[in-house]
Amino acid sequence: MVYQSFSASVIGSSHIKHGKDIEDRSASYDNAKMSLAVVADGHGADECFRCAAGAKIAVECTVKALHDFVIELEPRFTAAFLRKTSPPSREEFDKLLQNLVKHIVARWYDGIERHIHAEPFSAGELEKAGEKYREKYEAGENYCKAYGTTLIAAAVTPRYWFGIHIGDGRFTVLYRDGAFDQPVPWDPKCFLNQTTSICDDDAAERARFYCSFNNEKAPPAAIFLCSDGVDDNYPVEENEKHLFKLYRTIALTFAEEGFTSTVKQIKDLANSFATKGKGDDTSIAGMVDIEGMKQAVPIWQRQIAAEKTAGEEAT
Repeated sequence: MVYQSFSASVIGSSHIKHGKDIEDRSASYDNAKMSLAVVADGHGADECFRCAAGAKIAVECTVKALHDFVIELEPRFTAAFLRKTSPPSREEFDKLLQNLVKHIVARWYDGIERHIHAEPFSAGELEKAGEKYREKYEAGENYCKAYGTTLIAAAVTPRYWFGIHIGDGRFTVLYRDGAFDQPVPWDPKCFLNQTTSICDDDAAERARFYCSFNNEKAPPAAIFLCSDGVDDNYPVEENEKHLFKLYRTIALTFAEEGFTSTVKQIKDLANSFATKGKGDDTSIAGMVDIEGMKQAVPIWQRQIAAEKTAGEEAT
């Protein structure tokens, strides 16, 4: 299994129209020990006038935290592979991920503190926030709200993989057997234009995560992370179905045309969502095992043929 990661973030047409900067951020990272992908979507509300900086800080600190987490755990898994000790149990790994999330949130707050110390809120920024938040910010209360952002992250290693999610956006996985899943539990507080955030007081506690050990279940052929600039373009009640078809098409393109060409097309796709869809900032990131996707190609092709037949019969 050889994974390659990618990321793309594009400013939405509505942001351009209203003179706003891009508030999405994404990043990806690969080495011999891991593949990482991260997406953050800054909140566009008036009181979140520094959400672009908040998203940037979230992505940067998460990439670093995931990297350090994998490196620190590597000796434990290597020793277990050599039968010198036992690997972490699922219960222990869940606790490790809970601590990782707390660490990411703490790093984000540290980054916010440094940013606001270097660049205090201006009168113009505070005016944007409205009276309610302006008074709080001027009193030094809840100023992290100005930097509010969602966060989605994934890491794949030779021994395990996991995902972390705070807020909206979607975390979608495609498997070698042709199946797909959104394994990280959804937060019911995320509905329509409402989302939870890394700036919430209970962000670390409300964060959702999922982990899987490769010796128990074959790892994914592909993992896709997206901001709501993608999934908000589909009906709520059919969101998962549409995203699966979208990512299946992308996976088939990876298998047929290779990594570099497909990543370029993904950037074009993100631009299409950002300009022709709802006009929101759009991010797509993830990691793919092209050989793994090639195993699924015949299954996906049969699925598409069956869907076409069903559609023709319905008409």
